[in-house]
Amino acid sequence: MRIVELDATDWKTPVDFVRAIQRALDAPEWCGSNVDAINELMIWGLRAGELPPPYVVKIFGVSATPQEVQDYIALQARCVQQAREEKMGRDGYDTEVRIEFA
Repeated sequence: MRIVELDATDWKTPVDFVRAIQRALDAPEWCGSNVDAINELMIWGLRAGELPPPYVVKIFGVSATPQEVQDYIALQARCVQQAREEKMGRDGYDTEVRIEFA
């Protein structure tokens, strides 16, 4: 499984996280910048050349970020897991991606 490492140390807003994950996963320029858009990118597939599964996004330095950023990363990680479960139930197969952070 591929590991995509992101350094959150300098992130000041949730947008910094979103931009970093979009770059790391080769999101197209038109990819949205909210929780649903990242789920689409990671789980459902945009079919626009983004990084294919399986992979894990490992984010370090999260404790150095503002609480708002920490909360958003945690929300996105939960939403990705929920979307994986939904896709498994709906389509019968897993999309092996996840977000881990510390």
